[in-house]
Order: sequence, then structure tokens, then C-alpha cells
Amino acid sequence: PCDPSECFDFAVRAFDLAERFQTPVFVLSDLDIGMNDWMVPKLEWDDDYRPDRGKVLGAEELAKIEKFYSYLDVDGDGIPYRTLPGEDPKGAYFTRGSGHDKHGRYTEDSDAYTEVVDRLLRKHTNAAEHVPEAAVILAEGAELGIVSLGGCDGAVLEAVEQLQREGLPLDYLRVRAFPFGQEVRDFLASHPRCFVVEQNRDAQLRNLLAMETETDFARLLPVRYYGGMPMSCHHVVEGIRSHLEGGPA
Repeated sequence: PCDPSECFDFAVRAFDLAERFQTPVFVLSDLDIGMNDWMVPKLEWDDDYRPDRGKVLGAEELAKIEKFYSYLDVDGDGIPYRTLPGEDPKGAYFTRGSGHDKHGRYTEDSDAYTEVVDRLLRKHTNAAEHVPEAAVILAEGAELGIVSLGGCDGAVLEAVEQLQREGLPLDYLRVRAFPFGQEVRDFLASHPRCFVVEQNRDAQLRNLLAMETETDFARLLPVRYYGGMPMSCHHVVEGIRSHLEGGPA
């Protein structure tokens, strides 16, 4: 999230995603967002909202199946059905902390273990289609792009305006979730070079983009500021100029 308003919205979506995909979901917030005053739209709550509890079997559904298996993927999406404690004796199960097969039985068989791990990969891959999409702003005539995330957004937007006035139009993509959606891959593929703007010493966003999308590192130019204060426009502009003038990464 780029501001407190998105933190508010993403918190709700995180709970829905956690229950739908049966996995922990983290909302990562910049320290700047939590410590400083922000001007954001008034937070609105939809009283008609109902949580997405995911694939839950109640007593009525359990009565229709022969046996319940908590790890069995019957729909091919990597997500098994689950039950709630105390709903029905037929839905009771033990969760194993060691190797198990798709029926929850202990196993030391490599093929059975691989099948379970591959199911988790399918689930993780499918999650990319349901997490918040990246925000994309396209500029006429732009050949290069900027990729950023979180609280860097205001500085990047101001930098894009300034560089546009100087004759350098840039497309902008703000990552809003991981795993990356197809729109992130398409954006990187459509630009010969992208400036990756982040407040991280180790360029973690750049590394994730390269590893997860198989984009050549040479096409992802790091623009980093990690001096402990909120990122400003000049950090972005100077970082981009340095690359264009052949300066150090």
C-alpha cells in the first residue's frame, strides 16, 4: 500500500485472501505511513461487505461426501476444501507436521511428497490472479519505465511530472502485491529498461522482479534511497539521471 487509505483497504482484502488460499498474508507498510500525517480520501466502509471465507464445507456438504481429506485438491486449483472445528465429526482431521500424502497420511514416498508440494505451487501461482493488481500509468511516447512500490509513490509521481517537462516521458508501474500478476511481467517485457525505485539497501524489489519474471538484471536499473527519511522527488530524479549519464548504479 502507498498510503493509509490503501492500508485500510488492503487489510480487508488480506483477510479474504488468507481464508481463500489458506495461507498467511502480510500487509507490508512503510514506516513513513505509520509515523507521519497523511492526506488521504475519507475512509469508507461498505456495510454490505461479507467476508470471503473460501472453500469451507459445512455439515450439509460433509454429509454428501464419503470421506473428508484436508489436503486433497479436487478442483485442480491447488486449494483443498476445509472445515471449521466443531461443525461436524465427519470434518475432523489431524494436521501433520511431517511428510504426508494428499490424503493426509504419513509418507516417506518421494513421489507422494512431490505431489503435495506441487499442489502448493499451483495455489501460489493462482494467487497472482487474485491479489491487488499493479497500478499502471502510461505516458505518450515513453520508451522507458519506472517500477516502484509503497510509500515511494508520491516521490515517483512528482519525478515523472518533472522529467516529462524536461522531455523524458516515462511509464510508471507500482507493484501492489506479491506474487506478481501478469501485468507486471507484461510491463517489464514491453520496456527495454526500467528504473526500479525503492527504499531498500539491498534492492529487494529489483531482485524479486528478476527472479520471479526472469527479466535480465541489466534491464532493471536500481534507484535506491535508504537514508532513513521519506523518499523525495530529487532522489528519484537524480538516480535516473545518473543512469542516463552513465553514472554508478
